[in-house]
Amino acid sequence: MESRLNGSSQSAPAIMPGSGTPITQRGRSVAYLPPPWHMRGRTLAMWFRLQDPDEARRHVPAMFEMEEDPVVGARFWDLVYDGVPSDPPGGRGQRRFVESVISFPVRYGDVQGDYPAHMYADDWVYLTAGREIMGWNLHGGEVDYDPEPAELGAGVSIGARLSTDGALIKEARLTLTGEKPEVDNTRMPTWLTTKIVTDPTGPTAQVGQLLATGPSRIDGRTAWQATAELSFGESPHTELHYLAPREIVDAQYWADVDLTVGWATVLEELGDSVWDFG
Repeated sequence: MESRLNGSSQSAPAIMPGSGTPITQRGRSVAYLPPPWHMRGRTLAMWFRLQDPDEARRHVPAMFEMEEDPVVGARFWDLVYDGVPSDPPGGRGQRRFVESVISFPVRYGDVQGDYPAHMYADDWVYLTAGREIMGWNLHGGEVDYDPEPAELGAGVSIGARLSTDGALIKEARLTLTGEKPEVDNTRMPTWLTTKIVTDPTGPTAQVGQLLATGPSRIDGRTAWQATAELSFGESPHTELHYLAPREIVDAQYWADVDLTVGWATVLEELGDSVWDFG
């Protein structure tokens, strides 16, 4: 690739399209590398119904269809990914992040997927890449995840907690039943997200897009059935406490999750209608 910075035509092989800013001749200062991102780790997964089903509509834009009493997803991820430059430059380095997600099952036309309305993670590189490229609704948070048990089986308990501004706003605990449900690793989930880039000249959307993202490959997803406890707390500038659970429908612990997340697909150019909640 030829660099045209300052009229120069010097070769700059380290610069990769989509790697973000700052844009320099050497390309060594970028915060993150572009997809595909290879991720590996584990997750606590729960599905629950809301104490107040009407609350779901306050978190999901009007463009999406959703059941009146949806089964909401709650997850804690603990992953290592290769989205950072390596040392020496030129390759992909490894970095760990832990994340908490609340997602709603939605449909847009013929496309069915999950809308991750609330995402919190502890790694600023992942936060930046996810927001800038994919439009994921990522916020910073402190995620505390119990260590991986030495041995998995019936009765083993694993918990995770999310805090912001010094307040505990989400807590989950799974107790494994010993059962291993069948998992279809060929079925790729779809994450629907609304990417917004605000116009710098005024409070409008310069970019408002509906994107479909998600894994292009999942390998090694070993699942354990579990019972679960889930609770939410309140903190300034958060809304999770409005999502109190009425019942937990299902819970699983996934060990050795190995997946790749590729580029997104633009389903619709939305403009300012991205903010329409009906």
